[in-house]
Amino acid sequence: MKKYKPFRKLILLSVFLIFVIVLIFVNSYNKVIEKPLKSSENTILIEVKQGEGFYDILNKLDKEDRLSNKLLIKVKLAIDKKNIKLREGIYEIDTNTTLVNLINSLEDAADDKDLVKLTIPEGYSIEDIASNLEEKEICSKDEFLKAVKNYELPKFIKANNKKRYNLEGFLYPDTYLIGKNLDANSIIKLMLTRFEEMLKQVKDETEVDIKDEDVEKIINIASLIEKEARVEKDRPLISSVIYNRLEKDMKLQLDAAVIYSLGYHVDVVLNKHLEIDSPYNVYKYKGLPVGPIANPGIDCIKAALSPAKTDYLYYILQEDSSHYFTNNYDDFLKKKKELGY
Repeated sequence: MKKYKPFRKLILLSVFLIFVIVLIFVNSYNKVIEKPLKSSENTILIEVKQGEGFYDILNKLDKEDRLSNKLLIKVKLAIDKKNIKLREGIYEIDTNTTLVNLINSLEDAADDKDLVKLTIPEGYSIEDIASNLEEKEICSKDEFLKAVKNYELPKFIKANNKKRYNLEGFLYPDTYLIGKNLDANSIIKLMLTRFEEMLKQVKDETEVDIKDEDVEKIINIASLIEKEARVEKDRPLISSVIYNRLEKDMKLQLDAAVIYSLGYHVDVVLNKHLEIDSPYNVYKYKGLPVGPIANPGIDCIKAALSPAKTDYLYYILQEDSSHYFTNNYDDFLKKKKELGY
């Protein structure tokens, strides 16, 4: 019988190891189920788009490194075989929530009457966004503007007290379906996150690496294009004019920047408007405005990153909303007279 002792020891050791592995698995499993989210913040924003399922949300959260263990969560879902139906919207979730509560929060999310479709058009300024939020009764204009001024800036934005708003240009224009209980800081965070997503998309589509120190310049130029261009084909051409003038150390002389300098809209920029002493007035000062003048969409960001190759230095608006471009000042004046300016 002695010859069987090593074999019995091996079996006992194997059983013990299996027990330990199961214990570790169960312990890890329970921890993940009790706290599926990980984040340095107390709350995170989770967006559920139309048609998305819970696995889509898990994959997004895992890509953002916000899940404690995607595999174990999927094991739990497979065991439960629960049919999870999510509601479209953007929700603020406590990072200490359990998996059950996370699912319930997204399944039993706010009633439709508590959800607001917030559409921010391309080219809106921060003050336009604030007015929109107040009209939708999400938060007051003053509350939003105060939150904008006090918001901690991401590393690609340099603080400058000469700017009207440091976040101008970086609150991405889009349609958001949000709960009415979302506060101003959460809305800013949501729009900044969308901006970073779109910037990454631009990088992937153009295969151009945009360094943090170059982001502001690109968005500044994109904001000028957004406010100046009326038709899609003009965007890369206006971008080329901006770069050409900067290279030649010429003043940009763009009306949209002057209007932003004024702080109110005018249909026609007059000579008296050109005299305003503002770091946004590119008739008075050379170079780009001190900061972006609007929040541009992805097409203008792409145009700012990839201008057309031209020698154009001047352009003027035509009756069909397109612009006439030229590299010759006399030609520009001739066209201006022809158009009746």
